[in-house]
Amino acid sequence: MRSDSHPPGSYHGPEINDWVRRAQAGDQEALSQLIQRFSRDVYGKAFSILKKHHDTEDVVQETFLRVFKSLPSFRFESSFRTWLITVTIRQSLNYLTRQRRVDTSLDAHAEALGEHPALLQAETQFDQALDEEQLRRLKDALRHLPPRQQEALTLRLETGSSYELIAEAMGTSVGSVKSHIHHAIRHLSQSLGKS
Repeated sequence: MRSDSHPPGSYHGPEINDWVRRAQAGDQEALSQLIQRFSRDVYGKAFSILKKHHDTEDVVQETFLRVFKSLPSFRFESSFRTWLITVTIRQSLNYLTRQRRVDTSLDAHAEALGEHPALLQAETQFDQALDEEQLRRLKDALRHLPPRQQEALTLRLETGSSYELIAEAMGTSVGSVKSHIHHAIRHLSQSLGKS
């Protein structure tokens, strides 16, 4: 029996944190070790949401690209695996959302083409300027939610996914997802009302 609390191959041992720190510093070998260690977990979680091997392979690639780009901002507030699986869930749900958009009817495309691109861009820029302060306050309040509430609400807001998909991604019931989102919104309302 080993004297440390994390056996070799553990997802949470000092070896993982060392690889993450080295990868954050640009060590490609450490990044390769992380990918090798966690690729089955990422594939499994993505497949549980997408149900198609081809789509899952695309999302696994997108996930590791996102991780590569975002790794410098990883702050060890959770385990690397927890963070990675959260990224995987978001990438999977985003992929489903993109696929649904591709499958929209021709009428929806014709209607969207009726708007002049310059008008759409101006409206977006105006909305963005008005909402930046609110968005900053919202993100700050989101960080203070309990983890499951934060995860459920973030998945709902960022991907617009159905409660069923979020429940599947989180490994819980639809009722629990609705409850988490309800409590998250109540907490956010209280937090934002104080600021």
